[in-house]
Amino acid sequence: MTVPALFLPGQLTDERLWAPMLAALPQGLIAPNFVELTRGDTVAALARHALSGPPEKFVLVALSLGGYVAFEILRQSPHRVKGLILFNTSARSDDEEKAQEREKVKRAAKIGQFVGVTNRLMPTIVHPRQLGNRSVTDMVMQMAAHIGQSGFLSQQHAIMSRPDSRDLLPHIRVPTLVAGGDSDQRTPPELQREIAENIPGAEYHLLHEVGHLAPLEEPAICANLVAEFLNKNSAGVV
Repeated sequence: MTVPALFLPGQLTDERLWAPMLAALPQGLIAPNFVELTRGDTVAALARHALSGPPEKFVLVALSLGGYVAFEILRQSPHRVKGLILFNTSARSDDEEKAQEREKVKRAAKIGQFVGVTNRLMPTIVHPRQLGNRSVTDMVMQMAAHIGQSGFLSQQHAIMSRPDSRDLLPHIRVPTLVAGGDSDQRTPPELQREIAENIPGAEYHLLHEVGHLAPLEEPAICANLVAEFLNKNSAGVV
């Protein structure tokens, strides 16, 4: 069984986000296809770009911003989605406080103050116990530098303008796995749990001492969850 999968990363991350988890998966379980979420400044445009390539049908694997795009893919082409694996994401649009915070960051980046991910910001992204793990922190900084200022601004606009997807959740009819960190400051556990509780039959796993980048922080644990989920739902996702 080899499962075609479409991987959608979070803001300021790219396909390297998934590499440690994929390395820990059984060989041949997944045929990965990667999308970089910089080709558009709305989730609708990002979803159209993701759908413009192969495979024809796939399991969606997404984190944070990737999750927002995954919900839009389910609106645009639900027949192509065979399964859904969501890490560290939310179905809600921003509240007013969060929107104002994002607007300040966006304005700063526009006037040349984009610095990617700094040491000061790192504790809001990964769990504190990862701060001394250079394989994690260096990768976060490298991915952010690769996305850069223009990519960040496009992603920020897409995030700020995204629709609320809570009304979509009860209509999702594919096998679904939701997982995230108990210390995620960007999409806290209550937002992760809300998704799982409203998608029929979804399973939810809260990971201990994990922040916003679960597949990078705990790749072996996430790989086990993904492998068990795909094996259990093999009849429906292949």
